[in-house]
Amino acid sequence: MTLSESIVAGLTSRFPTQIFDVRERIPRKYSIRFDMDIVPDAVRYLKEQGARFIVSAGVDARQSGNGFEVTHIFSHDEEKAFFSVNTRLDGIRPKIKSITPIIPGANWAELEFRDLLGIELIGHPKPKRLILSEDWPDDLFPLRRDVPYNIKPQKKPDAPAEMKKPEKGQTVVPIGPFYPVLEEPAFLKLFVQGEEIVDCDYRGFFSHRGIEKLGDSKLTYNEIPFVAERICGI
Repeated sequence: MTLSESIVAGLTSRFPTQIFDVRERIPRKYSIRFDMDIVPDAVRYLKEQGARFIVSAGVDARQSGNGFEVTHIFSHDEEKAFFSVNTRLDGIRPKIKSITPIIPGANWAELEFRDLLGIELIGHPKPKRLILSEDWPDDLFPLRRDVPYNIKPQKKPDAPAEMKKPEKGQTVVPIGPFYPVLEEPAFLKLFVQGEEIVDCDYRGFFSHRGIEKLGDSKLTYNEIPFVAERICGI
């Protein structure tokens, strides 16, 4: 038995009634669908086995009757194996337990599908906006398939940026939002205590253009690379 096979076997033995589907479409590339309540436990097990977190993604699959879907992708570099932890969520009020307390690097990916799809993160340490501006309406999620690509929503009034405040004894060193070495605006708040940087907060995506929505609705297969290359300056 290979290492990746033993990891999959370990998952199925630990969660025999909470795994609904296991597929190996390509050798050493596994797609495993779990009950949403035990996703953090499955992620913790993969981490204990030496798997490395890559990315998380959400999908609006309501047209196919599957509600919303979330996938956390891990790799095991030693064997060049990949594990997709999939789960299906409610199509009306989607919510899922956050894996950020277990995998801090999942923070941005989780906040991204929270912003764009409206998937509630249970237990996330700081569920703030990442991509959408603070004046974007609270009940409008642009990557849901029933939202038109050319919508122009009414701005939400009195919406200050959600950023950390310094604790007692800390000094804030602001960087940005415009800085010579950055391609796009970004604002950093460094929290300094004495001569040591003890914390940091970030606000970016000021130039977010909604290209994902265009690629998901309006643009054709051949048009998407053309637009992406123009944005990236390739």
